[in-house]
Amino acid sequence: MTNHDLLIDKLGRDMRPVKRLPSTGRRVLTWLAAALPCAVAASFLVQRSPTDWSQPGAPLAVVQLLLAFVLGALAIRSAFTMSIAGRRSLSWKALLPIGLMWLGLSISSIPYPALRVAESDSTPCFTFLLVVSTPMMALMIASLRRTRTLHPVRSLAMAGLGIASMAVSLLAFCHPVHLHPMDFVMHLAAIVTIVALTVLVGRRWVALD
Repeated sequence: MTNHDLLIDKLGRDMRPVKRLPSTGRRVLTWLAAALPCAVAASFLVQRSPTDWSQPGAPLAVVQLLLAFVLGALAIRSAFTMSIAGRRSLSWKALLPIGLMWLGLSISSIPYPALRVAESDSTPCFTFLLVVSTPMMALMIASLRRTRTLHPVRSLAMAGLGIASMAVSLLAFCHPVHLHPMDFVMHLAAIVTIVALTVLVGRRWVALD
């Protein structure tokens, strides 16, 4: 019994107080405040022309921008919530309507007849999305590492969706309001790549040991 008491005393002296995590909403706002400026700074590494908001399709582009931002914010919030055991997060089904609306508006912004291939800048778009997502990805993995998660793939996939959506919303400020079909395909390819990279790079850092 005496040995047990000594062990308890020793463990008590070695214990450190656990710092309570901020609320999920505050974590999202903190991440946005850090990630978006870093992403904007990274965007200057890719030469782009600012969007001409006087074009006829500009209002539709604004709606797409807002949908991408809302989808990104909700996905990031869900990723933070999902990383804490016992918390209920938004499911993929809840985010699906917003994603489908963005997808539908993107398709509707492809003119008929389609733009000439020479007018499409699909490869720079792909590069832009990957470049601006890189600092956001690093900050997201660092944030999730604080809590770790029992389901790293699910949490990181949701985080990757949020990061990709934020990158798409930033692209709207330096992209023609009309799309070439190949341009649209490259946007989707970049989104899939960002989600996959977030999972592959972050898994070992956020998984419970």
